[in-house]
Amino acid sequence: MADEEPTRPKGLSVGSDAPVFDIDDIDGNNINLIHLLKAHKGVLIDFFRGNW
Repeated sequence: MADEEPTRPKGLSVGSDAPVFDIDDIDGNNINLIHLLKAHKGVLIDFFRGNW
């Protein structure tokens, strides 16, 4: 069926450490978790699923 949701990975458990990442944002700026944590007290990472 075309309306069925795809199988999704389990993801991280609550309280686990986020994996270190190094990625470019939508504007081409580099985002690095280690650099963010050095500059700020914490980091909120919000993942959302796009289904367009």
